[in-house]
Order: sequence, then structure tokens, then C-alpha cells
Amino acid sequence: MNITFQELAGSPREEYGPTGPRAERRILVAWDDRHEMIRRLLGEGYAFGGASPVAYPGFDQVVAMRVAVEPFNPVPDDGTFVDIASDINTYDGRPALITIDYELIEPADDDMPDHEEDTFLTYRLDFGVETLSLRGASTGLTWESDSTLPVPPSAEPRLRIPIVEHHVTWHRVWNPPWSAIRMAIGRVNQTPIFGAASGTLLFDGCRAEKEFIGFDSLARPELCWRISYVFRERKINDPSSSAVFGWQHTWRPLPAGTAGFDRLLRGTDPLYNEADFAALFQFEAV
Repeated sequence: MNITFQELAGSPREEYGPTGPRAERRILVAWDDRHEMIRRLLGEGYAFGGASPVAYPGFDQVVAMRVAVEPFNPVPDDGTFVDIASDINTYDGRPALITIDYELIEPADDDMPDHEEDTFLTYRLDFGVETLSLRGASTGLTWESDSTLPVPPSAEPRLRIPIVEHHVTWHRVWNPPWSAIRMAIGRVNQTPIFGAASGTLLFDGCRAEKEFIGFDSLARPELCWRISYVFRERKINDPSSSAVFGWQHTWRPLPAGTAGFDRLLRGTDPLYNEADFAALFQFEAV
């Protein structure tokens, strides 16, 4: 069933900036149709058809994210009540003003992992740093002007290693992959993801919060999960070759001319176990 609405003069309002296109629309609907319009805008949830939020005309990935409702004519039908739990102003025959905020939910990015239909990802890149002390008599460091001169402890540097933090948030998750999350925490990527080479991305963990996604057919709020993942990328390029050193490598102090980064082993196992991070973006099997 279609819902008749009127768009006010001055609407829509569009904005274009670093986070992509945004828009605001202001429409009028019958007061009794306001909840049905909200369901159409925000999506009806997985249990009731799996509808996604409504897109802004002309932009498939700019969708309704927030909806505000207020009376367009502030004169209520009554206004004097006795039960705060059940009595509320009504505006029969008068319109409700609905303000819709649209945002870009998923910029096109070939490095983003595949994820479940009717869910979406948001992404933020940050940075950190790790310092590695190159200490000891066998660091392999020499003076360029005279390699026979000793390097005193006061001259031993601390190598500064940039760390890239990938913050990826997965929205509208009705069945989070809890088992895959627990298995992957503290492991490094088995295959390239987010543009990071194998072994260079460490899964630090996640934050999980409930997220409102819409109303069901009985006008009850329906919630899903919002999962915020944090990955730390450690990539050290060997200046003398095309080799890339990641979380499995550390500085190996050996005699001059042979010191460098090398893999550490725990017996025959690597320092960090590996995991397929693609499983973090698929629902838990039921």
C-alpha cells in the first residue's frame, strides 16, 4: 500500500563533502500514517521481509538513517489526560511533519570484504606507532664514515614502526559470528584484506552494541547488532629487497652485516596463528 505524502517547499536540502553526499527531506503525511512511513523509510527488519532503508532518489547508497516526527499543526484534539502511560495527544485529520536525514552508507571500495545482504559497512582509518629498540653489541649497526668504529649504547636508536589502524563497523547484523570473532582475536590475516598483505594485519577485537533498525508489523522496535572491529596493520618494507615484514617478524641482532628482521617460531609454529577474516562478516551458522 502506498502512502500519500506532500513534500514541503525548500525540501530537499543536499550537502556534498568529504564523507559523501547527504540530504534532508521534509514531508507531510497523515498523522495516523506516520509509523507506517517510518517503517518504509528505515526498513522493516529481517523478521518482516528484510527490507533495507529507503534510498535517496538518484543515489542508491545514500539511505535514510534518521527520522524525526512532529505535529505540523500543533493544536491537539484534546490535551487533558489522566493516565501518562496510555494517554497522548492525537491530531486526527491533520498532518505529521517527517524530517528524513539521508547518509552515504557504503562507498564503493574493492578492498572491503563481502558481507551479508541488507547489511552495510562503514570504515575509518587511523594510525598508531610501535617503537623497537635496537640494542646490544650485535645489532649489526655501523657508522657510514668508518665501519670499524664501535657504536656506543648512547647512539643505539629506537626504530619507529608506523601502525595503521583499520576501524570497520558492520551494521544491521541480526546474527553476529560470535564463534568466528572468538577464534580470530589475536590472530593475523591468512589472506590479503583491506589492502594489507598476509601476516601484516592483527585482529585486536571488537565492540558490539545493539542498533535500532526499524519497527515490526506490530509497531514494536526491532534491534540488530552493530559490530565495530579493530585491526592493526604492521608493515615493514625491506629496503634491500621486495620482502614485507609483518607481525611474525622481529629484529634479529647478529654480527655486523647480517642483522635484520626474521620470523620467530614457537617450536615449529609461527609467533601468531592465522585466521580467515572473511568469516567475521558472515552470520553465525544456525
